[in-house]
Amino acid sequence: MSTTPDYSQDETARKQEKYWLYILSNTKPNGPLYLGDAACLLSRMNEHHAGLRRDYAHYHRLDRLVYFEVWSDHDKFVARLRRVRNWPRDMRLLLIESLNPEWDDLLPQFLAEQSTKSQIQEQKGREKAA
Repeated sequence: MSTTPDYSQDETARKQEKYWLYILSNTKPNGPLYLGDAACLLSRMNEHHAGLRRDYAHYHRLDRLVYFEVWSDHDKFVARLRRVRNWPRDMRLLLIESLNPEWDDLLPQFLAEQSTKSQIQEQKGREKAA
């Protein structure tokens, strides 16, 4: 019997995980920005909206999701996160405006997409069971 731990399951789980980089803002046009990261954007946004996280976003009432990215490769995600964190504010503003020029709250769109994806997965699960 081998005493070497089996990391193959950990590697498989790690490859299937998603990593989210997101930016929050408020309704002020030149207001503060919050750059965050999460393993699950939906639960993290729930935490922000419920006031469970007593952080910069909470104290500045940053509740609008104005930008997000999803990554499946942890190493690339960490590199991207470090890069964006080191950017000056001007670069972050350009990043947001490149995909969200109206500074809309993207959370409703994100929730709708997640709902659609979960419905598709449920349908596939029912098809496999049948």
